[in-house]
Amino acid sequence: TGLPRAPEQEAVVFEKADLAFKVEPAKKRLVGDATLTFRALRPVDALVVDLDRNFRVASVEVDGKPVPAGTWKNPEGRMAVPLSAPLAEGGRATLRIRYAGQPHIAKRAPWEGGFVWAKAPTGEPWIASAVQGNGCDLFWPCIDHPMGEPEEVVQHVSVPAPLVAAGNGVLQGMDEKDGWRTYHWKTRNPDTYAISLNIGPYELLQAD
Repeated sequence: TGLPRAPEQEAVVFEKADLAFKVEPAKKRLVGDATLTFRALRPVDALVVDLDRNFRVASVEVDGKPVPAGTWKNPEGRMAVPLSAPLAEGGRATLRIRYAGQPHIAKRAPWEGGFVWAKAPTGEPWIASAVQGNGCDLFWPCIDHPMGEPEEVVQHVSVPAPLVAAGNGVLQGMDEKDGWRTYHWKTRNPDTYAISLNIGPYELLQAD
């Protein structure tokens, strides 16, 4: 979205984003659970990601340990999570953020971005993200900069059955339980703004 990276963002390599999304069409609501792995290029004492303020953060963990709510901050959508001890060069840390809320609705997709909540011609929900101009932070915690791309992204997208969630990369499988379908996708070296959600009554085409 045009902002420079924070010094803490410049000090790390974004190795992996493991993203679980539950999309609730009736409420136009998104529930997210993001596990982000970083490797330090030089010593760093905090992890900094971008996450839109439309979301309420339920919990934050670093390497499996809860971070008290009073110690992390998210002013203007740039979230800073202090580390209990500085991360040395070459060290890794995993940041987990659980959050939920109603993402921005796209006023004029894709130029004024956000989420599109619509109906397919046959009446089913049709939902798409359009964040090319506004940034990945509109629905997942990321480094919203071309130099902050993750090396690998795994997505677990849960939608009401029988909807289909098309995703980035290669489909790893689908689970169905209690009226929900979860689609698993995996991709390497994606553009951050290109990570997307596309949900509707799609049909699967397969070929060798």
